[in-house]
Amino acid sequence: MNDLTTIDPAELQELQAELGTQIQGGEESAIVKVPYLEINGRSKHKVTKKPIPEGHFFLRGTEEEAYAESVMFRPLCSHIQYFHWGETDEIDPKTKKKKRKLLNKSIPIINSRQEANDRLGTIACGMPSWDDRKLLDPAEQKRWRDMQNRVTRGLVTYTGKTADGKEVSYENQPVIMFHKNSNYSGFWNQFMRKLPKGKNLYDYQAKLTSEYNENGSATWYTFNYEPDLSNPLPLTTDVFQTMQVFKQSIDAEKKQVMDAYFSAIKEGSVDNAAMKALGDSLEEDFEDAAA
Repeated sequence: MNDLTTIDPAELQELQAELGTQIQGGEESAIVKVPYLEINGRSKHKVTKKPIPEGHFFLRGTEEEAYAESVMFRPLCSHIQYFHWGETDEIDPKTKKKKRKLLNKSIPIINSRQEANDRLGTIACGMPSWDDRKLLDPAEQKRWRDMQNRVTRGLVTYTGKTADGKEVSYENQPVIMFHKNSNYSGFWNQFMRKLPKGKNLYDYQAKLTSEYNENGSATWYTFNYEPDLSNPLPLTTDVFQTMQVFKQSIDAEKKQVMDAYFSAIKEGSVDNAAMKALGDSLEEDFEDAAA
């Protein structure tokens, strides 16, 4: 049997809490690597130089990159996470540019009310408050905005074609998406906000299409979501097991970050600004508890 009747309700409740699946109104494991669902913004393949369709979806990290104009996506969980990337002095021989390095990252959080502890012992990679960011110049605002990501994991189904014209099909392929800047709020506004209260992300799927944008010489694509709310999906054993794997991966990542977080605090690397932010947060928690 491959349906909800074989799933332990207690396990499901734990997954819903940890993965942040519900719309309100496991053991430690290695971090699992799954393909990235992206929109192609190039006219030619980076390696083979063969023509590929711009604005089409593809999976980065698969043996065969197949491109499709639209895909069906079933989200299983979605988090907010902060990543701080910086340049190194090492030059990439292919791009002739300085290589980028991940300097810091936070734990994934379900919403902004949770504290996004990071590897350097600060919160949200040191992200200033919204009021403070508004006082910064545009370049500095963008630097901080680039750190905030919406990380969504789920299952994708589509049939596409490779650069050589070979047809490739994927069905319920586990994937991950990292979205920031103009793509950051799309999933929340176009999918999550439209779900009925009390329902879960995994109860529905959405058709994903891309939208072309340009501002001066800059061009990019954004994700559009068209949720199918008229056809709720059953929670099968296969989907439940994928959610378990995602949770184990998230738990492992949280442990890695929190170990580094407490190590950094022990070594006295927390600066005054971070301590003040943490103190303000604790004061708010005490006020909420006393209310």
